[in-house]
Amino acid sequence: TMTRKILMPMDGGQHSHRALNWYVRNFNARDDELVFAFVAEPPRSAIGDVTSADKVSSSMAENIAKAKALANDASQKCTELGVKARIRFLERVEHNAGQAIVDLANEENADVILIGNRGIRGIKKAFLGSVSDYVLHHSHRTTIIVPPPPKDTHH
Repeated sequence: TMTRKILMPMDGGQHSHRALNWYVRNFNARDDELVFAFVAEPPRSAIGDVTSADKVSSSMAENIAKAKALANDASQKCTELGVKARIRFLERVEHNAGQAIVDLANEENADVILIGNRGIRGIKKAFLGSVSDYVLHHSHRTTIIVPPPPKDTHH
């Protein structure tokens, strides 16, 4: 059987949970490797600031804590949903989250990038030039974007 490697950006929000649910419904193979990617923002004022060393280390500590919390959250969700794949966690500190995801997908040689996106209703159309759009245009890999459910339907 082929091992399939799926890179899934995770920010702990409903969009990444929706992507994980999609994964479970549609893929969920024992041979899969599911690689969660957390992209953290670098400290803003790390340059030319008297307290920059402190700022950088506190910002890094914050990022590490956040990544740990997200990893716990993702592991828990995987257990709840019955994910069969092997799971791994990667973290990247980068201003451009889209570029970070493209780089990680290349380094990992991912077969699929799976992203939950925020939808393009109304004014949000302007922001589809966001992470998922960036990844779609810059990564030469299969990219699956899981949209939000339509707002106007009542289940």
